[in-house]
Amino acid sequence: MRIEMAEFGLRGGEERVDATLAVVRALDACRNSRERTELIFAEGRYDFHPERATEFAPSITNHDQGGTRKTGFPLTCLRDFVLDGQGAEFVFHGPMIPFWLERSSDISLRNFTVDWDRPMFEQGIVTEATDTSFDFRLPPDVPYEMRDDGLYFEFGGRRLPVWGLHDIDPVRKTHAYGSGDRLSWSSFRKLKLQEIEPGLIRVTGELRHLPEPGHAITMRFGRRENPGFFVNGCANVAVENVTLHHAPGMGLVAQRTAGLTLRKFDVKLKPGSGRLVTATADAVHFTNCRGTIRIEDCLFENQLDDPCNVHGVYVRIVEKVADDKLLVRFEHEMTVGLEFAGPGDALKFVSRDSLLPYASATVRSWLPVNAELALISFDGPVPEEIGERDVLENETWNPDLLVRGCTVRANRARGFLITTPGKVLLEGNTISAPGAGIKLSGDANSWFESGAVRDVTIRGNTFRDCNYCWPDWGRAVIDIDPEIEEPERHPAAYHRNIRIEDNDFITYAPALVYGHSVDGLTFRGNRIRESGSYPTREGQETAIELRAVTEADFSGNRFERAGQSALLNGEEVPL
Repeated sequence: MRIEMAEFGLRGGEERVDATLAVVRALDACRNSRERTELIFAEGRYDFHPERATEFAPSITNHDQGGTRKTGFPLTCLRDFVLDGQGAEFVFHGPMIPFWLERSSDISLRNFTVDWDRPMFEQGIVTEATDTSFDFRLPPDVPYEMRDDGLYFEFGGRRLPVWGLHDIDPVRKTHAYGSGDRLSWSSFRKLKLQEIEPGLIRVTGELRHLPEPGHAITMRFGRRENPGFFVNGCANVAVENVTLHHAPGMGLVAQRTAGLTLRKFDVKLKPGSGRLVTATADAVHFTNCRGTIRIEDCLFENQLDDPCNVHGVYVRIVEKVADDKLLVRFEHEMTVGLEFAGPGDALKFVSRDSLLPYASATVRSWLPVNAELALISFDGPVPEEIGERDVLENETWNPDLLVRGCTVRANRARGFLITTPGKVLLEGNTISAPGAGIKLSGDANSWFESGAVRDVTIRGNTFRDCNYCWPDWGRAVIDIDPEIEEPERHPAAYHRNIRIEDNDFITYAPALVYGHSVDGLTFRGNRIRESGSYPTREGQETAIELRAVTEADFSGNRFERAGQSALLNGEEVPL
């Protein structure tokens, strides 16, 4: 069945008409259909406002929790559904989640653009810098307020304080060399902002980094609450030929979903806008999914966090309530309330110190107590000896990952963050990041992100000048760094079977691979050339540095600069 939005009064291009309620009505008609349904938009602009939007109270992985959210497209309980924008532009106003997908299957979203009328960031230009301060000028049309040595901007009817600054190279449109997070997060709290004259702001205090005159300053404010696309409890979702210019959160986030395809899904700057930021967090992010995640021919640029993160979740064992029942806790505030497990899921008991599993069990029931705590009942008794602060990992919900033909560049932080035991292939991509281009980690003490890798192939990619904000977001182009103290003293490695083959590394610094706790690492047939883009810093001189690693192969690589070496378990090995 084909449904045209014109049937609900929307033909595209109506100046500032609120399309929100008409879309709700159209989706209700689609939901009542018993056959494959296509919802068709005519090309043009469609505006969405929160006042008439559908409201819900989600727990969104790796976002700030609490309260309700509003959405323009409530794609819930749909089957065999296609939304074709035919080149439409969907423009959102204030705090909204454009697309909310939940309990839906066989969904295709294609051929449209997502943007905000007013994005949740601001930017200015550095006019002067001294050893103790720097000044930047705001655009003349931007309303702001100074209060208590702080700078405030409006978003969604609220005045929000700036809590971070980023120094942007105006030529490369990337984070400036060596800038990192040194004017943001905890460092920002040691700064003082003063208005020198209307529109001119002076920054003083404990400056860990000084921007150059002519550089841009991007300003962060607001909470991470509203991704562009939120996919929860779905199956077989495809997003194709879609461009997202902004989101006040991640571009797309999916959790407990089976099978996703992103093809020509671009998170990119809006041409002609002058903006230097796209999404205010990751481009795409996947937690406790399964099936295959396919990311093909996508561009992820200028977002304020990583291009892609794929991981599971560790929950901490709090108490053994009965022989077959445990009380568990979500340890990170951005994962509380997730559906960690369900009947029939296989869970692993994992040592907090080594991150190695020592037992497994099958879930009979999952019962949330509150957002942080839940009771898990198992089909049989749990292990007698459970270590203090040991954790559980869901081994049923782990995806395979295919990333092919993508470009990532000019974002904050790292490139691809991958922790999944599924089959992983990164092939034919171009990767440039201010931190590590690829990071294989895992931890049970900070973000509690699970998924020791078992089969990773990194092949035929081009890495360009990664780690230009070293060491803030990485030690080398490829970081393999599960958070394990003294990995040498544990009986087995955390990660296994990592192959880095036939790639081009065009880099300003020798550091290519840094890592530990790996059984089986191949770095073979790669080509390494110097770019000369930035000066090398002390600590970046070793090409490959590994410890607690077995079965390593460094054969057949071609270095433009002769005499490179690796440190393997403390011993120097020529390359």
